[in-house]
Amino acid sequence: MSAVLDPPPIPRLAPEWQDWLAGNVVRGCTDADMLSVMRDNGFQEHYARVAISVVRSMTERVQQQAPQMLSGYKADPIRLPAHSTVRAGDREIAIGFTLADPNVALIQDLLTEQECEKLISLSANKVTRSSVVDRATGGDQISAVRTSAGTHFERGENAIVARIEQRIAALTGLPIENGEPLQILYYKPGNEYLAHHDYFDPNDPGSAEVMRAGGQRIATFVIYLNNVTEGGETRFPELSLDVKPRRGSALYFEYRNAAGELDARCLHAGVPVIQGEKWIATKWLRQGPYQR
Repeated sequence: MSAVLDPPPIPRLAPEWQDWLAGNVVRGCTDADMLSVMRDNGFQEHYARVAISVVRSMTERVQQQAPQMLSGYKADPIRLPAHSTVRAGDREIAIGFTLADPNVALIQDLLTEQECEKLISLSANKVTRSSVVDRATGGDQISAVRTSAGTHFERGENAIVARIEQRIAALTGLPIENGEPLQILYYKPGNEYLAHHDYFDPNDPGSAEVMRAGGQRIATFVIYLNNVTEGGETRFPELSLDVKPRRGSALYFEYRNAAGELDARCLHAGVPVIQGEKWIATKWLRQGPYQR
């Protein structure tokens, strides 16, 4: 009698893709649209269909039976000033809009046109393929979830970076030392960043290692360094909110409250660039002083 062979193990879907699928289910995306994206990113069709079915089933069950798990977060008052026009360090800026709970705001003219151009010129010759945090180890890894290129500037590395950090500190009331290095990201046509959270999931094995340097991330600035001809919006699928890049403006959002809870509604994505290119500067803010 011949031996019965065990079937080959089914590969585990990466947490980034689990989050992406769950976020799109909540937003109301169709299976066909999600399947198309997964195929384009190298997934076999049968595997992708099964993954979509499983995540949809689990997400919809939570929506029906325990909706508080998806919306139980209560935000603190947003850190930004309540006025429409405020002084941010050396510069007068305007608040374009502010949402409360979840806390999201658009800041106009945080950078001058000249500052944007200078940051691009300083970065253009040193960008390399962007990485993401390995949720198992806390290290860096290349992933199809993020197809941009990037580089970074250490705190106070040059005059422009120092001015940006001072403006952010003035707006938020958080010390400059709580900021991670300023990340510069470049997206050419077709590049994107699939839906993700900026905070470190406490359930991930690698999060404890990453949070040794300053604790949890609590807020993000996405600063647009150029206008994008088509595409490239920052999309919050659970909020039905798209923000179009505009040179010098900044998108700000908070996702950790004083009780230490995390706001899953701040799931966001960098929509694919269709025409032109996209340059942004990203500043992540931590609970405490960031020291690598």
